[in-house]
Amino acid sequence: MPRSAMHPEEVAATRAALLDVAQKLYESGGPEQMSFRAIANAYGCSTTMPYSYFDSKAAIVDALRIRAYEWLQGVLEDAGRAAPDPLEALRALAAAYVRAASERPHLYGLLYAPGGAMAETDPELVEAKLGALGVCQRIIEAVVDSTDLRLRADPETTAHLFWVAAHGLVSLQEGGFLVLGRSLDELLPVLFTALSTGMVEQEES
Repeated sequence: MPRSAMHPEEVAATRAALLDVAQKLYESGGPEQMSFRAIANAYGCSTTMPYSYFDSKAAIVDALRIRAYEWLQGVLEDAGRAAPDPLEALRALAAAYVRAASERPHLYGLLYAPGGAMAETDPELVEAKLGALGVCQRIIEAVVDSTDLRLRADPETTAHLFWVAAHGLVSLQEGGFLVLGRSLDELLPVLFTALSTGMVEQEES
């Protein structure tokens, strides 16, 4: 544990600074680049000092995963605010999700990274996940409220399906599978249209 003589604000600031260093190392080359020794060298401290703030590498991964969800939430919120209406906001969210994941693949990978000690049901991690998913859910609710569209499923379920589709597309891109005739940029708008159309109840003729 950190020295008791330090104020909580100092402890929090040092933890955040160490996480900044750890995140840069992780983004530069994944978990292999993020050892305690590498963090200490980059931060300019003894190799034992980071252990005063994090019990293990798994604890750092846990903290970085929460940061990653908060980062994605911010990306999606910015995209939604810039759109002129809810439907365009939903389209912008899909594009922003894919773009962010492509531009910062290691940070995106932290959303689903193994190696942490925190259970997926940990309240802090769940809150971070819900924060990111909640942006999509709120936009979908706004689409329903501002149009005559009726969804086949509730907004939370619909948000999950959009998330599944976006993550699947990103996974194919990162896995090198989108080399068979269709690119990410070509598939994204078609996928969005298919999801949007499929989730809307059709009027009976």
